[in-house]
Amino acid sequence: MPATIFLVAIIFIGATCAQTGDNAKSLVTDLFTANNYQKKVRPVRNQDDLLVLRVDFHLIGINGVDEASQRLTTTGYLSTLWKDQYLEWDPTSYGGMISVNVPQSYVWKPALALQNGFTKLQELGSSVINVNINISGHVTWEPYEVFESKCNIDVKYFPFDHQTCNISFIDWSYQSYEVQIQEGTYGIVTGELEDDAVWTVISTKLYHDTLDLESRLTYSLTIKRTPGFHVLNIIVPVILLGVLNLFTFVLPADSGEKMGYSITVFLSFAVFLIIVNSELPKTTGSIFGQYLIFQLGIALFTVCVTAIQLRFHYRTDPVPRLLSAVLGCRCKSKRKITDGNENGKLEKDTNESKLEETWNDFISILDFILFWVSFFVVLSVTIVVFLKLS
Repeated sequence: MPATIFLVAIIFIGATCAQTGDNAKSLVTDLFTANNYQKKVRPVRNQDDLLVLRVDFHLIGINGVDEASQRLTTTGYLSTLWKDQYLEWDPTSYGGMISVNVPQSYVWKPALALQNGFTKLQELGSSVINVNINISGHVTWEPYEVFESKCNIDVKYFPFDHQTCNISFIDWSYQSYEVQIQEGTYGIVTGELEDDAVWTVISTKLYHDTLDLESRLTYSLTIKRTPGFHVLNIIVPVILLGVLNLFTFVLPADSGEKMGYSITVFLSFAVFLIIVNSELPKTTGSIFGQYLIFQLGIALFTVCVTAIQLRFHYRTDPVPRLLSAVLGCRCKSKRKITDGNENGKLEKDTNESKLEETWNDFISILDFILFWVSFFVVLSVTIVVFLKLS
């Protein structure tokens, strides 16, 4: 057994030592100079044959989602594999070399481009990227890019929304019967994906089709927004401000603070919306955005009602009979009058409705009604909104 291991080690070391720099230089010279290699020619000996590209998309990170411009920005690279029939060799002639790395500018490359991108059409990769070629002529090319792709973003269910965005690659230089893009072994690879504070990838899929005779491969990402930040910093404060707004109707009109309190709550809504404006979607259609307008409308309604109540509070004229009749059921109560005599106490019931109601009584009853009506309206709308969002 030790002798076998020693023999294998000797063979391995000998094979490794045999692959010298001169072997590599000779191989590169023979492949690209002696054989008169032309990178402008499609690398199939029979030009009627189809060249197949196998492409895997390695997603590294989600850089951002711009709702206003409908843009998804991602970082990743394409692991692209094809067979170049002009780049085959016999390893025994080059010290056992089975692969070699050369700059991407040395070989024929597909004209892959982002079909639904924002920037101008340009070649993938750069001069610092090499391609790997093995003895059978299979070329592996892995251009690393920051991809800015168009995405139809729907913020209706913000901040509990899911978005499905496509990243489509196409070969602009050849038609589908010349070069065809197909999915590779792994499709979309997320093993290197870095965690994002806002977005999480929940599913992926890919499909191949033909666009105007050009072959196209589309990677589809379904991402979910992480709502924790928005819940704690936007949703909860809005609900609490809404609760404070309702308590305007609890303060008595003659306290002197009712109008100031209602205006303070309204201004708090306005200032808060200005502060969190950068965290809200820049497009319309959000259910939560409509809920914010609803809460702001309730605050405005409260300010207006409070101003009108204070106007009536300081009136000294009698309450009209119509209002007295409407509020009569609330104003009626019984008052006990106790008269003392030598036999004990004599109680007499008198109807308070015979007394004259004041505007202060009217405002107190109105506050009671408005508080509970507003409470149930706000509670109902809040429940419906968050049931839809969830």
